[in-house]
Order: sequence, then structure tokens, then C-alpha cells
Amino acid sequence: MNKLVIIGNGFDLAHGLKTSYKDFLLWEINEAFRTYKDHKIIKSPLFTIESEDYIYNHKNPLVPFIFKSIDEFTAFLKENVIDKKLMKVVYPYQFIKNLFGLVKNNWVDIEREYFRELVKVHSLDSIGLDSQTKLLTNLNDSVELIKIELEKYLFSKFVGIPEKINEINNIINNDIYKGRLKSQCSTILLNFNYTKTINLYLNDYLRGENVDVVNIHGQLKEKENPIIFGYGDESNDYYEKIEKLNQNEYLKHMKSFAYLQTANYRNLFEFLDKGDFEVYVIGHSLGLSDRLLFNHIFEHEKFKKVQLYFYEYENEEGDVENDFFQKTQELSRHFRKDAKHKMRKCIVPFNESKPLPQFKPQN
Repeated sequence: MNKLVIIGNGFDLAHGLKTSYKDFLLWEINEAFRTYKDHKIIKSPLFTIESEDYIYNHKNPLVPFIFKSIDEFTAFLKENVIDKKLMKVVYPYQFIKNLFGLVKNNWVDIEREYFRELVKVHSLDSIGLDSQTKLLTNLNDSVELIKIELEKYLFSKFVGIPEKINEINNIINNDIYKGRLKSQCSTILLNFNYTKTINLYLNDYLRGENVDVVNIHGQLKEKENPIIFGYGDESNDYYEKIEKLNQNEYLKHMKSFAYLQTANYRNLFEFLDKGDFEVYVIGHSLGLSDRLLFNHIFEHEKFKKVQLYFYEYENEEGDVENDFFQKTQELSRHFRKDAKHKMRKCIVPFNESKPLPQFKPQN
């Protein structure tokens, strides 16, 4: 049976790469403070901090601030902007300001927040078409700026390939590729990451005509396969409404149109049409920002089974927890109402599933 392996950001995180949106925003903050020239102005493409007095680290004036977390940065802003009113913060777009507020909760899905803002703009009928268009253009410009900065961050930090994790190598060899040469089944590694971490596991044994990598969201600094950043839930009720507006600006960052820039999407479904296939999900949240694509995968007539590799962690009390239950909830949204029985038959149960091994830094 053919095999489709879905690789998400959790795969990079498992290798110790700081590729989350939260890590990206924290880097943007620290780069601005690290490289500032004018001691009264801290400037990043995503924000500007201005003060009538010098901005420096009071604990050590010779050393710029290095924030260990978004919480540290927001505490700094609260003290100096809100409480003491010593500084002011200027954001080029309201959407970017909102993101910095959301990421304080340690989690943010920029693509999903973008669509929520898109819906809000669409609902503002009373402000007039010109004002609505201006808000829409600003929102799309902010997403384009984030995309540029995100690619800059990832390219500067993760253009290389990290170390292989033996436990993950065992999963790929034993669970996914076991018996591949005997059965002559085909495998596609559907990589949603912009990095090349998956290439670690394409050794001589795995390479060949029956194994392909499809970088569905593009790759860093690749003109022939540029990165895709946006939203992909065309089944949302609001999508149909905005599509009927005959205003293309609403569709600017919809993934379905970005997929048409390469043959990746077509090649994937040509593979799925060839024969029955199983799905293995490694490090992907299965969220709604890729719903268009997942709907067609899991509703495909040749889809037979899905194996979820869950994230295992310690909670504040030191007890071990995992996200298997949440993953099944996310997965359920990619099945039609009349296909829930098929979903329950196709998901490999928890007691037959495994955690995704995590990178352990050396002490």
C-alpha cells in the first residue's frame, strides 16, 4: 500500500529548531534591540519604539536588552510605555500590533488570525467601500511584510540541516519504510515546512524512484518553489461570501491560488489517485489553515488509514501528558458530517500509537 507522510512544524521543533511564530517574533524583537543605532529609537520592520530619553539596559548600559521571552518584552513595554509613559510604540499595521498581544499567551496561529481579521473587514459594511478597501489593503500588506520577515528569519537561522535523531530515524525506517523494497509501494513525504530537515532521513536506502519529497509550502529563497503563507479553508461559510464580492484583494493570501504557481499540488494528487494509501502524520497540528488540502486527502476514496505521532510533554505538576486527543479533534474537522464513522475506523487508536521523539540538548 502506498504511503503519504505529512511533515509539519512539530517535526522541526522536535529537532530543536526554534521555528514557531512565537520564536520568530521574539527574534524580531531582539534583532531590533541588538542592532539599534539611535539610542532614542529602536526600529524593526514590525514595530518602532521611541523615547525622549536614551533607551538602554539599566542593569548594564553597555549591553543591549536580550529578551528571553515575549512576556519579558511585554513587561518591559508595560513598565516604560503604559506605567511610566517614557516611551511610545508604533506599529506599521494594526494586525501586527494585535499579533504581539496574542502571542503573550505563548501560542499564535498567524494564518488563522489573518482570516479572522479578513472576516471582520468583510462585516464592516457601514464604514463605506473606500474605508473597507483601505483596511483590507493594510491587512494584506501586513501579511506580506510578515512573510518577508519570516523568510529572512528562517533563512538566517536554519538554512543548514540539524543533527539526525536516531529514534525518529527508527520510526521512519521501521514504521513507514519497512518492507518498501519488497512490496514496491510508493511513498511521498509531504513537507509543510520551509526548512530541509526532512532531508536528514533521505539516506541511500530510502532514496529512489519510489520515494519523493513534495515541499508543498515551498522552500526558503527558492524562486521555482517560493514559500506559501496564507489561509486554506475554502469550506468556511465566510469564504464563499468574500469570493462572490468580485474583489480579488480578499483572495490575495488564499493558499489555493498559491498552489497553482507550481506542480506540487497536482503531483500530490496524481500520486494519491494511483492506489490505496495510508497517511502518517508527524509533527503537524492538522489545523484549519490547511483545511482545503486535508479535506481532499482524507475524503479521497483510496485513503485507508491514518497514524498520528503525538507530542508528549510534562505539565507543571510533572505529570506526562500528550496531545493525541487534540490531534483527533483537529483531524475530525477534515471529515464531512456523514463520514465520521469512516474517520473513527481509519484513525489508529492511541494504544497503537507512538510519541514523536524530541531533541535532547547536551548539558
